[in-house]
Amino acid sequence: MTEPQRPATAVDAQRAYYRETAGVYDAMRECEAEHEAALALIVPYLVRLGSGSVLDTGCGTGRAMRAIARALPGVRVHGNDPSPELLRVATEQHGIPASALDCVGSDPLPYAADSFDAVIATGVMHHLPDPAPVIAEMLRVARQAIFISDCNMYGCGRFPVRLARMALARVGLLRPLNRMRRGGNDWFMSEGDGVAWSYSVFDSRAQIAAACAETLVISTAPRPGAAAPLLRSSHCLMCGFKERLPETG
Repeated sequence: MTEPQRPATAVDAQRAYYRETAGVYDAMRECEAEHEAALALIVPYLVRLGSGSVLDTGCGTGRAMRAIARALPGVRVHGNDPSPELLRVATEQHGIPASALDCVGSDPLPYAADSFDAVIATGVMHHLPDPAPVIAEMLRVARQAIFISDCNMYGCGRFPVRLARMALARVGLLRPLNRMRRGGNDWFMSEGDGVAWSYSVFDSRAQIAAACAETLVISTAPRPGAAAPLLRSSHCLMCGFKERLPETG
């Protein structure tokens, strides 16, 4: 008997995961309160900026696209994702026009600089071995702002573990240690999320700050650690604004 062919790379494994779970993908993510909280924060910022267009990169089945379109019907919302299976769900089950979707990855993005007022990514970065090139593309394509809703590994686990994890990351030892723990892989596989890497939105803050006039990190965890999200919040929203936010009031 011939054994089934195993994916050659982590990327292949993640694509296979999306093919196999596309039909139940939305049901598996019904309780993602962290991204719902992030979108509830993003919408007022889009209003404050006067944004007229948004790109959702790594849009999957278009959940974030639908949320923004419902809240801001006058805003043009576009999405891209490398999984044709997930995009098929977006069009066939959720009615997102095919013209608003591109079946392409996020590095590079097939759009000119400043093509969209804002670019968002929800739950994308922890699926990448190196988020920096994708974030660079988001910054290139966004005219006003980028928003990244993702996990914060420094805010997970027992407090001594959080401190140790952050210390190891700062001296460049966390990834080699994880590789040893995971049998030679930088990544790990979870039944509910597929292929993932240990990631924190705070790891991307310096890159975003270098290209933006203002950055904000807001806790979106069910138990928010607003006073110290770095070590107290398992999920956060990272906001990068190309210009200082306009004053309110």
